Amino acid sequence: MENVSLFCYNQLRNPHKKGCAIMKKVLLGCLGTVLVLLALLIGFLAYFGPDYGIFLFPPSPQDYARSVVKKLDFGLYTDKDWENEKKKALEKLGSAKTYQDTYPVLEELTKEAGGKHSYFLSPQDNPENSPESKNQPEVQNREGILYLKVPAFTGDAQATKAYAKKLSAALKRDDYQAVLVDLRDNTGGNMYPMIAGLSSLLPDEDLFQFVYKNGSKSAVSRLDILQQLGLEQTDEKAKKVQIAVLINGKTGSSGEMTVLAFKGLENVKIFGQPTASYTTGNNYYQLYDGAVLLLTTSSILDRTGKLYENEAIQPDIQTDQPLEEAESWLKGQIGE
Repeated sequence: MENVSLFCYNQLRNPHKKGCAIMKKVLLGCLGTVLVLLALLIGFLAYFGPDYGIFLFPPSPQDYARSVVKKLDFGLYTDKDWENEKKKALEKLGSAKTYQDTYPVLEELTKEAGGKHSYFLSPQDNPENSPESKNQPEVQNREGILYLKVPAFTGDAQATKAYAKKLSAALKRDDYQAVLVDLRDNTGGNMYPMIAGLSSLLPDEDLFQFVYKNGSKSAVSRLDILQQLGLEQTDEKAKKVQIAVLINGKTGSSGEMTVLAFKGLENVKIFGQPTASYTTGNNYYQLYDGAVLLLTTSSILDRTGKLYENEAIQPDIQTDQPLEEAESWLKGQIGE
């Protein structure tokens, strides 16, 4: 290889040699092709990129807004009037001078496209900056009943895995005879660490399905949840035990999705009050300036065949004292 390189070098230094001339032409031809392809790629990204949130240069407020509106097309409630709503909104945005100027119109349009469970959040309101980003589960052994407090959560990747692993580690122990999953006041966030941490309690089947406005469905299994977080897939299961789930009027969004992962299982009973009724599926979009779009794109079908579209989940036992009644029921199940 060194001899070949030396030969080429010597040939390039001597333009009178035929081999050098040929090689120069080949190199120049390759370089020209690369430059043409690069120019085409830049042109393609410059023209189509903003529709997908890809900007080679800082976008104007109008281009920024158009990229958000493109995503809103997938909202669950974009009906036949949607095109008119978009047109009106884009006309209003024509005078925007900053990204911040677009926020009020985009907030309103987001609600039109996705309903009450959809949000356009400024960079200051990014969920990753919220107090819930630092939440972690609470684990107690209450006289043979494994108590798991599962709070709202919006943390980063490292905190997400720590959240899930704290729950899964507790379920690997052998010092309990029943499980109590407390989802009261869990207002949502990221459902994946919640369900992943509890996944050893769940069967190898579809937990629920997302149902989109065109009628298509996307099933979610426990293995899908683990893959989403990059956690190790395992067939290891917790002990087959009776499970009580606690809910209240502040159990919402991802908290409700975690409830639905258990609803309909024969060894599960749900105690408390109806949930907050944010039972739809959301897509998460990080925007150019650090703002966030949370857009409802689907309703939810549970394992019993019930379809939810921002409808409250009803408890099996409606009570104002869910913890006491759940513990009493579990103790009865384990023979105390």
